[in-house]
Amino acid sequence: MSDSTLEKTIQNLETKADRYQEATNFEAKLTEYTSNASSAKSSVYGLQNRLEEMERLYAIYSEVFTPRNGPDDPEDIKGLVEDARDRARRVLDRTPDDYWELIDSGEINDYEGKVQGAKSDVDEARQNLRDALNRRQKYWQDRVETGRTVLTLMSDTGDAESLLADINQFVSSQIWDDSNSITSLDSEWQGIQRKLESGTVADWDEFRKQHDLSPDTIDILKRLAQGNRVSFDQLDSVVVDDMLSVDDLRNALEVTL
Repeated sequence: MSDSTLEKTIQNLETKADRYQEATNFEAKLTEYTSNASSAKSSVYGLQNRLEEMERLYAIYSEVFTPRNGPDDPEDIKGLVEDARDRARRVLDRTPDDYWELIDSGEINDYEGKVQGAKSDVDEARQNLRDALNRRQKYWQDRVETGRTVLTLMSDTGDAESLLADINQFVSSQIWDDSNSITSLDSEWQGIQRKLESGTVADWDEFRKQHDLSPDTIDILKRLAQGNRVSFDQLDSVVVDDMLSVDDLRNALEVTL
């Protein structure tokens, strides 16, 4: 083998070695970039899913239950939601080129830290919304239970029983079912509210207002609805007149002389 041939052979081997090194580095870099991109994608999707759920819960809280008939909320839920939404949107407002630059510059870990911070804010808002909706649920379930007690004194209870069942189904199940749109939930809840406003009995307060009964009469009726007997000396003329003025109550009064 001539010196020139040997020299060419060595050069070829060095070139092949350089190319192999470049290929090896490329594969390693590709693996690193792919891993970083996959991790970032998972974090971003997690934030997006949380944000979507928060927005749905907030729509139920602020749109479906407006005006809100229920307990007051101790937290500034609107403020929590707005802050969480703004922080999440700032983090998610990225183009594909932005993500590539973050990965290429080695700043993707810092970005994922910001995603985690936004997740924490959204999670806090989601939990506060769930708590608020649970309070709405409890409030209306208590009213349903009271309404059913009222109905034990009534003769014609068909419409009222159906309404109470609708209320219970709505707050216990329908608002938590993601397949129900906000529009359909709002429409159904407004229909329930119209029935309540039309005078369909749902609790003692509405029953009192509907029949213009005194507080003492309501106290007596509550005792009767629980299966208790009432002695004659516990009744005054106002209570007797009240009970005789409502057809459904005339047979409810069982007194002991």
